[in-house]
Amino acid sequence: MKIALAGVLVYPVVAALLFRTTSLGLLDALFLVGLLELLPTVALGQIAMVRGMVIERVPAYLNSGSTILVLGIVGILMGRRLVGLDGLGLGAPPSTDDALWTGGLWAAGVGTLWAFRWLRGLVGIEETELVHHLLPVTGRERRLFVGLSLCAGFGEETAYRGYAISALVLATGSVSFALVVTSATFGVLHAYQGSLGVVRTGVVGFIMGAAFLHTGSLWPALFAHALIDVTAGLVLRERLL
Repeated sequence: MKIALAGVLVYPVVAALLFRTTSLGLLDALFLVGLLELLPTVALGQIAMVRGMVIERVPAYLNSGSTILVLGIVGILMGRRLVGLDGLGLGAPPSTDDALWTGGLWAAGVGTLWAFRWLRGLVGIEETELVHHLLPVTGRERRLFVGLSLCAGFGEETAYRGYAISALVLATGSVSFALVVTSATFGVLHAYQGSLGVVRTGVVGFIMGAAFLHTGSLWPALFAHALIDVTAGLVLRERLL
């Protein structure tokens, strides 16, 4: 809870500093710092709050999905004004090349999950109880989990790859800095998965961000993200755990 409170208190200071020292407008500074500082600290603070609690999966899926969906919509609205749809990687409809890149990113993402499964066994670290508990069990939960995965693919990629990377590049002039910071932040957002899960998610985020920067298209990362979540949560869940 203290971490979340500190994040809330620091948030306006960092946003004001970014606004005054970069070319970003006030709204962009507020949204970008919200993505990179406020939301990660809140995610860290929530871990202690939910520890030992019984979390209902259906409300958790619905709340998370709607929140991420709103985040993606705001990301598009902010990004369209800042860099345009082309800058967000959404200016052109998905192409055949995008489909090939989607398959490659899906394979890289699933391969990363398997690599961390091996590493987890090597160092003797188990997945957190929360990860086990949040996986769907009933048919309705599985259907809602697919919907949550689609929301995550759209919302998280739009906000953290399309918008945040583009805004950070404009603010700092450094592509590598933008890629590293957004990937690390993305990892911290998944702190409920434990320390190894933070690194694992950060690596996947780095792969998605690098593909976005290389291709200029966000579609492959968007689709691959959703497919990876569905594959991990519904198809390979027992083996990955």
